[in-house]
Amino acid sequence: MCPAPGDFSQRAERANRMSLQTIVSLAEIISGLAVTLTLIAVIVSLRQNTRSQKALAVESLAAAITAINLPGMKSPALGIALAKATADWSSATREERMIAHFFLFSFFKLLENAWYQQKAGILDRAQWIGWETMLRKYYHAEGVQRAWWPARKNGYSPEFQKFLSQTKAPEELSSLSELFDQSSK
Repeated sequence: MCPAPGDFSQRAERANRMSLQTIVSLAEIISGLAVTLTLIAVIVSLRQNTRSQKALAVESLAAAITAINLPGMKSPALGIALAKATADWSSATREERMIAHFFLFSFFKLLENAWYQQKAGILDRAQWIGWETMLRKYYHAEGVQRAWWPARKNGYSPEFQKFLSQTKAPEELSSLSELFDQSSK
């Protein structure tokens, strides 16, 4: 028996519908894969950008502390001024207090920035520890606590002031005078 002429057209219509449904399904699968691959690419890009941002933050902090310390490398005046002023503000001459003030102001501003970067997750905790130790050493120095900080603390954010007030002096660092006056054996 031969199929009726209407049977061919029904079969052809069903085959067209099936192939059209198959094409639509394949297009949806491909579209879903494209979205997934795009999201993966965005995630990878964000991770790389975050790493770059962190590296840039560490690099800029290192450059800034180098710039602050350059005068001390050119002349012992900065080291002498800091050693005296941090131990006992009044033991330093007026000029030494001026030198110490500008160093301390820049140093504390730099470390305030580093502290915010660490809080934001930009500066890793392991990198922050060294910065924090130096910050606590200067902050808890007798001359800074008695004279400089009370006169300049309002130049820093209330959050940073609160953070510093809750810290303790590090035991692992000697004073600048002890470091500078140490004779080689």
